[in-house]
Amino acid sequence: MNIGQIGEYRNPQPPTCRNRGFFASSMLMLQKSPYFRNYMFDPKKPYYDLPTLPPHNPIESMALYKKLVPASEALAKLSATAEHLPNEAALYQNVILLEAKASSEIEQIVTTDGDLFSSKSSQQATDPLTKEVHRYAEAMQLGWKSDRPLCTPLAEQICSVIKNHEMTVRKVPGTSLKRTSGEIVYTPPDGEVPLRDLLDNLFAWMNAEDDIHPIIKAAIAHYQFESIHPFTDGNGRTGRIMVVLYLIEQKLLNTPALFLSGEILKSRESYYSLLQTTRETGDFIPYLEWFVDLIFKASIQSTIRANNVRGAMQKTKHDIRTLNPAMYSQDLVNLLFKGPLVFANQLVEHDVAGSISTAHSYLKDLEIAGIIFRSKKRFNRKVGYINIRLLDALSGEIDLS
Repeated sequence: MNIGQIGEYRNPQPPTCRNRGFFASSMLMLQKSPYFRNYMFDPKKPYYDLPTLPPHNPIESMALYKKLVPASEALAKLSATAEHLPNEAALYQNVILLEAKASSEIEQIVTTDGDLFSSKSSQQATDPLTKEVHRYAEAMQLGWKSDRPLCTPLAEQICSVIKNHEMTVRKVPGTSLKRTSGEIVYTPPDGEVPLRDLLDNLFAWMNAEDDIHPIIKAAIAHYQFESIHPFTDGNGRTGRIMVVLYLIEQKLLNTPALFLSGEILKSRESYYSLLQTTRETGDFIPYLEWFVDLIFKASIQSTIRANNVRGAMQKTKHDIRTLNPAMYSQDLVNLLFKGPLVFANQLVEHDVAGSISTAHSYLKDLEIAGIIFRSKKRFNRKVGYINIRLLDALSGEIDLS
């Protein structure tokens, strides 16, 4: 049985990344040493003996194969559906913000949807938590638009955007993962050189051509990155961004339309528990089965969301044309679906309306037609109108009440 052949996947030629794999041979020598063979996992001691990739333990099973087939098909369907949207940005721009909010919430960074969608960037956000969520979205965009493959410098750049200051591989010891009670559950390796060795090995393996299906590779790479834990903060968010970017890099997605962190948030305890169990036992199979299920569920829900957005856009386009052909433009429809909140000044900024008074008139007409409604609360002292059709299309993921 060869999991890598599912769906007749063809892995493209591996891209190159400077300094990739430079220290891999030294890590393999370390694993052959008596010290490594006799090492017992201790959560309170730095895990210098984290095995390099490829995995030494089995990563194939019939149960995993049965899960991987529908997951691959669901991901392919999502990619095709998103690609055929009238305006693909209407989906992925909202999904990126939803992903940013959910991924940040996993790390206990919580903001309101009103604060998030009423500000267009981290610079415009008014509170620190909303700024941090926006920076996650900006980091996703940066990684997606980057012309370099996944590698250590890009991971450092992504984490730097998330944290809003330069983040490089850890140089000082003392990092550990703890429960809320304070109990240490895992201590990652310390030292810049060992960490960079492990990262070089990770990215060389990710970008190498082999028979391992990219979904499985994404899962193992995510586990390895979180176990290396190369930064003092922002590892979880950087790692989750890398999963989506890797699926795009491997041509399984065209855009960041996969709402991955929303599904992780529903089973956050399982997520952390399986990462930890894999470290302690070296058995990848339970974690891989969970991860493949995660991709399947996230792909199904994201496809439903994409179809809902497409239907809502088509209905809105028809209704505006019927209401007032002189008002209609594709730019207006695109703006209404760029986010669930729209403001009069945005219509002027995007050349949809020639003046602020015309913009207010357009929004009032759209409200009377039942396409949008005026929010009872103000956002940054501005009157906002809510696109209820987009809210419905996003299946309750956003709360602007």
